[in-house]
Amino acid sequence: MPRSTTVRWLLRLLGAVVLAVFAYQFVRVGKQLDWPAFLRALGRPGNWRFLAVAVAFMPLNWWLEARKWNALLQPFAAWPFGRVLRATLAGVSVSAATPNRIGEIGGRMLLARRGEWSAVIASTLLGGLCQWVAFLGIAWPALVLTVYALPGVAPAWLSPYWLLPVGPLLILLAVVGGKPFLVGLLDWGGRRFRRDVSELRGPLSRIRFSRMLVASGYACARFVVYCTQLYLLLWFFGVELPVVTGLAGIAAIYLVQAGIPLPPGLNFVTRTELGLLLWGTGGPDAAVGVLAAYTALFSVNVLLPSLPGYWLIVRKNNTP
Repeated sequence: MPRSTTVRWLLRLLGAVVLAVFAYQFVRVGKQLDWPAFLRALGRPGNWRFLAVAVAFMPLNWWLEARKWNALLQPFAAWPFGRVLRATLAGVSVSAATPNRIGEIGGRMLLARRGEWSAVIASTLLGGLCQWVAFLGIAWPALVLTVYALPGVAPAWLSPYWLLPVGPLLILLAVVGGKPFLVGLLDWGGRRFRRDVSELRGPLSRIRFSRMLVASGYACARFVVYCTQLYLLLWFFGVELPVVTGLAGIAAIYLVQAGIPLPPGLNFVTRTELGLLLWGTGGPDAAVGVLAAYTALFSVNVLLPSLPGYWLIVRKNNTP
């Protein structure tokens, strides 16, 4: 069997696996979502607006992610934005079954040519670093303030004002030494595994601070969109939080979850348990609302865009 035919059949097998994961995820989410609570929330006058805006933010969420990746991909491979957006959706499909969205790279590679795989990997990893700018610049202060608001959690002798600058200082450290570190790490890997890394080293060394700044801006905007979506869904399900402390708690939970490499199902459990810790004191109705909001957010932001992403993967792998 020719090599190209073998690869095509392997990709089709991967597509079947992704489809099976979709089916499992849809069944799991369907069982977890409290449908009576959803219908009650939908029946409250004017409450549908919270749900509608949260769903409407989903395309903006992934458009911002595609814009971030597009800014970082161009030095490696000059893709048109439409192709970047399609590969982004393909990455969503595969990442739905992997810890902390590690499969995102593999999904994007499925819509790239073999010679472009290194460009996809390098630019996606850079995008992950830009996402940590959002975590350290926005979520870290939110985490510090949220923890200090919990009674008896933070030690009295440690002032939050000592901890708040840690995130921005780490960002500054990455700005100063990030590129030399990455180039040095790439050179070390090339020597260690006897690989030619010139194809990646050149574009990586030429990436300017302004490009990373633009990509980080998209990452921060997307993080704000995500937090706003969850805030709206919490209100939809009856968990009525103050704006500042509510958004701070959401950002803090996402930072904690992002630092723990767990499969998507366990990540969902982690976020839900932390949400119950912060907002579940209002009794069983609040607990139901927190669980339902996280389930709905996963459905909106992952399962819905995964459908067109899966279709793009199947179409690509069945094209002669």
